[in-house]
Amino acid sequence: MKNISIFCGAHEGKNPEYASAAKSIAKSIAKKGINIVFGGGNVGLMKIISDTALDNGVKVLGISLKSLHALELANPRLDEIVVSETLLDRKDEFMSRSDAFIVLPGGVGSLDELAEIMASNQLGIINKPVGILNTEGYYDYLLKWFNKAVDEGFISPSNLQELLVSDSPEELVEMIINHQRPSDDNWTERLGL
Repeated sequence: MKNISIFCGAHEGKNPEYASAAKSIAKSIAKKGINIVFGGGNVGLMKIISDTALDNGVKVLGISLKSLHALELANPRLDEIVVSETLLDRKDEFMSRSDAFIVLPGGVGSLDELAEIMASNQLGIINKPVGILNTEGYYDYLLKWFNKAVDEGFISPSNLQELLVSDSPEELVEMIINHQRPSDDNWTERLGL
């Protein structure tokens, strides 16, 4: 595994544990010698992720959106930054440049990115691990919704089982690295049709 994308907030949130967990997961990834891909911003949890990764000796790629690039000001220490025209182009860059994905606390953008990765795995467009760092139970209600969608027959159990979840940064990194993905051939079975 060479690159892990981290999706997270352009804000730090109200709970200081979010920033602490962001530092921990960036350090854990860097200890494995894995580079980080992130949203490019020099603000919020994004800044913490990029600064921590750079301070721990791994390369960091920022993938920004043209309309946000001027507002969030990319970290000037970045090894590389890609500025995408549209959200769809940006997500395509994340998917093509990453071997796995981790979602930290964030807003609608982080939720959109998580949904895009899960749907792309489900449809066989990609076949890459995805995990949620559920710091302080931030994603508890989303996880309840996922389980409700399984109970109601809208998400297949096998598709949801591919979503890795932990409240421990170190544990989630290990889960991502060691996760055995299903064969590329059986993506249609994961649809549950």
